[in-house]
Amino acid sequence: MDVLLSTKAKKLFDEYIRTNEDIYNLKDHIVELEKLAEKIVKKFPELDKEILLLAIYLHDIGYYPLNLDEDHAITSERIAQKFLESEKYLKEKKVNVLQAIRSHRCKDVLPETLEAKAFAFMDSASHLTDKMYVEMVKQGKGKKALEKLERDYRDLAIFPEIKQEMELLYLSWKSLILNLTKFEQEGFGK
Repeated sequence: MDVLLSTKAKKLFDEYIRTNEDIYNLKDHIVELEKLAEKIVKKFPELDKEILLLAIYLHDIGYYPLNLDEDHAITSERIAQKFLESEKYLKEKKVNVLQAIRSHRCKDVLPETLEAKAFAFMDSASHLTDKMYVEMVKQGKGKKALEKLERDYRDLAIFPEIKQEMELLYLSWKSLILNLTKFEQEGFGK
C-alpha cells in the first residue's frame, strides 16, 4: 500500500477544508470513515485498503468551494482524477478509486467494484454513527434528515448481513429525528 499517496490525498483534503468553511463537517465525516475502513477491511480482507483510503479523502472534496450547479460526486471525481494522474497512479487502481468516488451516493451511478460497493456502504453507514442527522434537524431540515436516513439505510443493503446489525441504529435515528423535529417545531408542552 502506498501510504505516502494516501497521506498526500489527506493533505489535499485538509487544504480544501482549511481554505473553505467546513459547512458540512467533513473533517468529522472523514474520521468516521477511517474507523469504518478499519472494520470493513478486517471483515473483508480482500478489499484494497489503499483504494478505500483514497476514496475517503477525495470523495467529498468537490463540495469546496461550494458549487450548487454540479453534483459534488462529479466535481470530486474530476479533482481526484487530476490528483491521481499527477501522482502517476496505476491506471487500474485509479479507475477503481474514481468509480468509488463517483458512485458513493448510489444515485445516478451505482457502485460496481467491490471497493466501490464497500465505500458506498461505508459512506452511508458513517452517517448512522455520527451526528449529521441531528445537525440537519437543528438547521430546520427535519424532513430532509429523515429522507437522508432512509436513503442511507437503503444503501446499506450492499452488505445485508451488516445492514441487519445496524437496524437498531436506523430505528433509533428514525425515532430521534421524528421526536427532535417535533420538539424543535413545537417546543415544550405544545
